[in-house]
Amino acid sequence: MRTRSPRKPKGAGRERRTDIIAAAIEAFARHGYAKVTTRTIAEMVGLSQTGLYLYFRTKEDILRAIGEQTHEAIADAMDAGAAHAKSPEERLRNVLRAYIDFGLSRPAEYQLTFTVGPDALAPIAKNLSHPPERQTAGERHFLRFREHLAQAARDGAIGDIDPLLAAQVLWFAGHGAVSLLVGRSHFPWSDRPLLVEALLDVVTRGLKRCAPCDGKIATRSGKSS
Repeated sequence: MRTRSPRKPKGAGRERRTDIIAAAIEAFARHGYAKVTTRTIAEMVGLSQTGLYLYFRTKEDILRAIGEQTHEAIADAMDAGAAHAKSPEERLRNVLRAYIDFGLSRPAEYQLTFTVGPDALAPIAKNLSHPPERQTAGERHFLRFREHLAQAARDGAIGDIDPLLAAQVLWFAGHGAVSLLVGRSHFPWSDRPLLVEALLDVVTRGLKRCAPCDGKIATRSGKSS
């Protein structure tokens, strides 16, 4: 557990909020979300519990803020990866690699967002057709992800597959990779960078070969299920 932080002067509200989120990530990761109280987090950053309420009313609010911060950071990393690509195919690989790299480099935030986050604790229906201002941070992140796939489709980097479906396929692959490498770290995995690059090869080449499926999956015999 971190030592109690000295009190900051007035006017440092944004910095204080950042400190609270950082302390909560550390405490949740070390002791488990259920066992940590707002009082514990307040003490870590040199606040009274009443003082913490000026920034976050509940522990769930802090968890939600962690998720918002994580989603925005992943989306920014994807955008940066796409911006540095020299070809449509490299753009697609960079986007998925950015997602996986974030999860592997910041596993506590990733797991708190995708495994312990508010959606996992109290699932609520999503509607991606809502305007951006009515979307959660996670939905906005996914829609930015989908736009990368829409661009890949326009550039010919993926086959004739709906960008929404393609984004979900990549999310399946990326989340599975992060979850297994973090949650099963003692398994005798192959060299991690080699494993990630092999996954990128399989997924991106597979999307390139996708044919129209009209909501059905083509079988090897050519028939649809």
